[in-house]
Amino acid sequence: MTSKKKMSLGTKSLIGVGLGLLLGAVLVQIPPGMIRDEFLVNGVFEFIGKAYLTLLKMTIIPFVFCSLIVGMSSATDVKQVGRVGSKILMLYVVFEIVASAFGILGGIILQPGSGVDMGTISLEETAAAKATSISFVNVLLNMLPSNIFASLAKGDMIHVVLFATLIGVVISLIQEKAKPVKDVVDSSYAIMTKVVDIVMQLTPIGVFCLMAKTVVTAGYAVIFALAKYAVCEIFLFVLFGIIVYIPLLKFGAKVSPIPYLRKFSQMAIIPFSTTSSNISIPYSLKLCDNLGVSNKISSFTIPLGATVNMDGSAIMQGMTAMFVAQLYGIELTASMIITIVITATLGTIGSPGMPGVVMVTLLTVLSSVGFPLDAIAIIVGIDRFTDMFKTVLNVMGDSVCTCVVGRSEGELNEAVYYDMSRKIDFN
Repeated sequence: MTSKKKMSLGTKSLIGVGLGLLLGAVLVQIPPGMIRDEFLVNGVFEFIGKAYLTLLKMTIIPFVFCSLIVGMSSATDVKQVGRVGSKILMLYVVFEIVASAFGILGGIILQPGSGVDMGTISLEETAAAKATSISFVNVLLNMLPSNIFASLAKGDMIHVVLFATLIGVVISLIQEKAKPVKDVVDSSYAIMTKVVDIVMQLTPIGVFCLMAKTVVTAGYAVIFALAKYAVCEIFLFVLFGIIVYIPLLKFGAKVSPIPYLRKFSQMAIIPFSTTSSNISIPYSLKLCDNLGVSNKISSFTIPLGATVNMDGSAIMQGMTAMFVAQLYGIELTASMIITIVITATLGTIGSPGMPGVVMVTLLTVLSSVGFPLDAIAIIVGIDRFTDMFKTVLNVMGDSVCTCVVGRSEGELNEAVYYDMSRKIDFN
């Protein structure tokens, strides 16, 4: 007896967006009235949509707090791995920052959210804009929490992110003394991951209602914004790979990028189809073996990269923040841009390499600068499509950085690297 293959959450969400767009397009043709506006748009759709967003926001603080501590307490354990750990962590963090800034710059240049009127929000209405002209020093000082409990209660994301990062680093430094605390955090993280998974099951109905309401409110222009957002995001992924990863192979690993690209293409279907960095780990390890990188290097750098190094996710979050700002006419300040870079960088560290979780870390970024979260309805639906390209970039970054570290440690066999007859064994 054969069992039917279960439809993935991403596919359900994409269907929800499509049906929401279709229903919204139908409702736009109906004259305004009590049934359409009061009962459906501002009643049923708004209630279900906002309830979904509220549940997502409920998970942000505990999930991000636990995931960052777990990620940093593991990722910063450089005592055991010595030079390799220091090198790979530096590469991962530096390129995470570069990717966040790249996403912001790409969003500013490409203007994916321009041409759509979602209403204008003044600078004073955003939580991050406390002043229009403040010094760079004050921007940095305002990011430091003076009372972490107050920050947790208020949902001040940048404070929570920095404090959790510090706790994670300290746990890794004192090791055994902090083991009871780490065990509690690990358990809490497992619980919150399950809670997020449960809430994410509501995504199809949530985005259906939000999308239908958005189309009625903003008109057909939102469909154009959806397509433009997807094209801009994928373009940035490809461009980042060309101008960052290829030169990194050429000048960092001191090898031609051609063999790498040909060999990576053999396993790219795995991250593309599964949209999971974690599932791709064994295939990335086989790729590194095929590239001539010693297993004693890749066995550490690849699993670590699946948790820490997510350049595609960082690009997506940086560009999406610009997309939302453009949708709502928000004027950006220097402090807001710095906050986005920091939260996009740290928010991806420690987050599990699983499909859909990036939406929770995206909410972290948007919340940190006080951006409205209604635009998440558009992004959630299209993310299932763009997530395939994003995961490929995430996984590619892990193996490229592994090649660089392998070269610096004398653990990259060029004869194997340039041997084009070698095929990756997926068995």
